Parts: sequence; structure tokens; C-alpha cells
Amino acid sequence: MLKLNVNQEKQLNFEMQFEGIQEVEKVSSFLRIEIEGIEYGFPAQVKQESVTVDLPALKTVVAKKLKEGDEVSAKLEVVANNQHLTPWKDTFKLSYPLVVEAKIIDEDSDSTPTFKTKLVTKESEVKEIVKEEKVSPVIMETEAEMTKRIVHKIAEKLKSRSKKIVKEEKVIEPIKEVKKIDIKNITEEDVYNYMTRAGTRKKEVQKLIYEQAEVEAGSSIPVKVLKHVVNVLKK
Repeated sequence: MLKLNVNQEKQLNFEMQFEGIQEVEKVSSFLRIEIEGIEYGFPAQVKQESVTVDLPALKTVVAKKLKEGDEVSAKLEVVANNQHLTPWKDTFKLSYPLVVEAKIIDEDSDSTPTFKTKLVTKESEVKEIVKEEKVSPVIMETEAEMTKRIVHKIAEKLKSRSKKIVKEEKVIEPIKEVKKIDIKNITEEDVYNYMTRAGTRKKEVQKLIYEQAEVEAGSSIPVKVLKHVVNVLKK
């Protein structure tokens, strides 16, 4: 029994003596290997006293997956004078050694070689990190609460502005208290004029403050609304 590495080519040399044959060059020969009922033939080179077979790596010829330790039958067949002779028979025990190949990937001949490595981890060793996202609850608010919140933000913004030194062409007049004699006859226009003198000149902001003051006062009477407007502007 011969050992045959399926990953490598192999040259087999047989000593041969021909008798009764005048023209050896007309003799043909084949090495035949049978694997699971399929016979593979490989041509041999016949010389005066020898026969040589260049056997390729079996894994490149046989489609079936060859296994370590498999045994296959082999024979040397000779055809001479129209006669088929089998001067040699034996068994090959297949060897399938482990082969590890490393290849350098060089994308640029002038650059430093790079190596690509892949890490294979068992599923049992993999720990998945799950990132939890907290969802903020949705807060419902009434129109009055929303208006109050907007006015409060505007007042805070105006308050922070007053702390900065800003060069302006117009001089903001200081907030003056409303005289008692004017309170009885005060109008909505007087309230808006008051907010203008206090430094709040944008009509949209004035309207928001006035509407919020009406809600807090629970009345649309300018005198009552004014009191809450003053409180907002002082915040």
C-alpha cells in the first residue's frame, strides 16, 4: 500500500522489461485510479526499460471531497500488440494534510505591505450591547398654559438683555408708575403705550403679554389687565 498526498503532484516510476515486442515506442500505458466507482486514467511515458507517470494533485482532478485515510485501488495498464496487460496493481491510502496559506496584499508596490486579519468568534462568546433610549413623555398643556410659558420665556429674554451694555441711538425711558388720576380712565391703548415706554416695542410681543395678562386677571378691563402687565415686565 502506497501513501498519496492529494495536495501534491507525484511522479511514479516503474521498471519494465518488454519481451516479444520489437517497437517499444508503439506501446501505450495508463495509470488508472478508481474512486467510488469512477475510474480516472492518467497517461504514462513508456521508455525501453521503464514507465513514468506524472500524477497531478488528485484534489484538482476529483470533484468529490477526498478524506484523510481513504483507500483507492490503482493499476498500471499497458497496451502492446493490441493486447491489454496489467503488470501492476496496488492500493493508495490518501493523505490530506492541513495546509495554511498566508498572502500579502500589496496594493501599492511603493507602500508598506498591509495584512488583513479576520477574527472568528463563537456565538456563545459574543455579547451584544444594547443601547436603551429613553423616550420623554408627551406633556399636554392648555392654550392658557402655553401662552403663559411663552410670555415667561420672552420676559426672561428681555431681563437678560437688560443686563448687557448695548449701544443704541434711542434712549429707553425708565418705567414710571401710573398716576392714580389716570387709572380710572385708562384704555387698552394706554396699556400698549406703557409697554412701549417700558422697552417692549414689538407689537407681537405686546399682544402676547396683553392676552396673558387678561387670562391672569380674568377680565378684559384695561385697569385690571395693566396690573398683571406690570408684574410680567418686572419679572
